[in-house]
Amino acid sequence: MMDIIGAVFSVTFLAMVIRQMTPLLLATLGGLIADLSGALNVALEGMMLISALTAVLVSVHYPWYVAVLAGMSAGSALGLMMAFFHLRMRADIILVGFAVNIVATGGTVFALSLATGGDKGTSINLVSKAIPAVNLPFLRDIPVVGEVLHRMLSGHSVLTWFAFASVFGLWFFLYRMRGGLWLRAVGEYPAAPAAAGIKVDMVRMWGLIASGAFAGLAGAQLAMFNYVGFTRDMTAGRGFIALGAVLLGARHPVGACLAALLFGFFDALSFVIATRAQNFPAELIQAMPFAVTIVALIFFAWRAQRAKALRGA
Repeated sequence: MMDIIGAVFSVTFLAMVIRQMTPLLLATLGGLIADLSGALNVALEGMMLISALTAVLVSVHYPWYVAVLAGMSAGSALGLMMAFFHLRMRADIILVGFAVNIVATGGTVFALSLATGGDKGTSINLVSKAIPAVNLPFLRDIPVVGEVLHRMLSGHSVLTWFAFASVFGLWFFLYRMRGGLWLRAVGEYPAAPAAAGIKVDMVRMWGLIASGAFAGLAGAQLAMFNYVGFTRDMTAGRGFIALGAVLLGARHPVGACLAALLFGFFDALSFVIATRAQNFPAELIQAMPFAVTIVALIFFAWRAQRAKALRGA
C-alpha cells in the first residue's frame, strides 16, 4: 500500500495524469459545445473511435499533422452527418448518436481488417507515426521547482497544450463573443434567438461540427500519442466518460477541465495499481469514472426535471 501511495505522490504520476486526461479533455470540450447548443452528443465514443482509426491509417502514408487533421475532419464529418439527420430529417439526436456508436464499433473492425490484410484486433502490421512530444528544457532554469516542473510538464504532445489552450479559448468564445452568446441562447431557450432572427438550426449544426472536430482530435491523441497504433475498441468508454465530465463540470469550460482531470487521475491510478498491487482488482478503480458518470447523469436528469417544473409553475 505504501508503494502505491508513494507512486501516486510522485512527479511521474502527475505527468501520467496529464497524459491520460488529454483525450478526455478534448472530447469533453466537444461534448460541452454540443450540449450548450441544445444537441447532446452521445456519439463522442464513436467519433473518437473512427477518428483514431482514420488518423492511424493516414499517418502510414502522410506526416503526423496531416493524420491529425484527417482525424479531426472525420469527426467533423460525423458531426455534420448527425446535424443532417437531427435537424433536417428530424431524427432524435440520442438515437442518431447511438447509431454512430454502433456503426463505429463494427465499422472500425471491418476497415482495420481491410487495411491490415485480415487483422481485426490491432494495426500492429502498419507502421504508423506518432504526434511529437514538446520538450521544455527552459523549465530547468527555474529556481527550486525547475526540475520538478520539467519532469511534470515536458514530454507531452502538441495536442495536450492545444487542449489546455482550448479551455481558455472556449471560455472566451462562450462568454465574451457574440457567437458564444448565440450558442448558449440556442441551447437554453431557442425561441428567443429565433425571434431575434438567429438561425437556430445553423447554430446547432456548427455546434455539432465543432463537437465532432474536438472528438476527432481526442481520437488522434489516443491513437498517435497515448498508444501509437489502433486497437479494437481502444476508446474503452472514454466518450461516455467525457459526456459525464460535461455534466459534472457544470457545463463550463473550466469545470469540464477539472472533471477531465479527475477522470484522468483515476485512469492513471488504475495503471499504478495494476503494476504495483497485482492482488488488488484494478478493474474496481477503472469502474470508478463510470460510476461518477452515472451519478452525473442522474443529477443532470434531476436538474432538467426540476427546471421544467419551475417553468411550468
